[in-house]
Amino acid sequence: MAEAEETEVRVILLDDVAGLGEAGVVVEVKNGYGRNFLLPRRLAEMATRDALNRVELIRRAAEAKRARRMAEAAAKYSTLEGKTLVLTMRAGTQSRIFGAVTSSLIAEEVQKQFGMELDRRHIMLDEPIKHLGDYTVPLRASADVTGEIRVSVEAEAKQRGTRAARAAVSAAPKKEKARAPAGEDVAPAGEHKASGEVQEAAKAADALEKYEHAEEDLRP
Repeated sequence: MAEAEETEVRVILLDDVAGLGEAGVVVEVKNGYGRNFLLPRRLAEMATRDALNRVELIRRAAEAKRARRMAEAAAKYSTLEGKTLVLTMRAGTQSRIFGAVTSSLIAEEVQKQFGMELDRRHIMLDEPIKHLGDYTVPLRASADVTGEIRVSVEAEAKQRGTRAARAAVSAAPKKEKARAPAGEDVAPAGEHKASGEVQEAAKAADALEKYEHAEEDLRP
């Protein structure tokens, strides 16, 4: 038995919806998509007679909202100008990273690093970034509102290098002491020098004393 085809409903878009149209447009969509997605999110309402009478009002409200969004986007793009988003990723041979840098990841990191919310749909990546390096990623909210963001993809090991070097320097004295024979302490360089000077002075004093005794023996 053939499955019944889902019915369609007519709705008026209250906001711009990608793939459907701009606010104020009357469209027909699948019943489930309309009732479970568009209506609950206030992206559309049923195309009743009352709603159809308010189409012009809906369009004007949408235009004002659109203009506000574009102004906000332009301000964000201006703020991002000159900034570099640094992403650290695990990398293998030939600078290829594990995973990929996507529009969603860039939007997430912009929020973390700069405290700014970017619509991932406005991040124009032709394809995910899969190699280490520096990239310039276009931003586009509309034909008139565009910008770009610099993205630097670095290997995780590069960040850990400094910490590892510091740890090695810190551990160095302990390793030197561990090489000393059991029961002996490794004296600092200053102590070794002082000990040598004392020994030389003692030898000189002993030689002087012997010379004085020999001189007394030779006296008449």
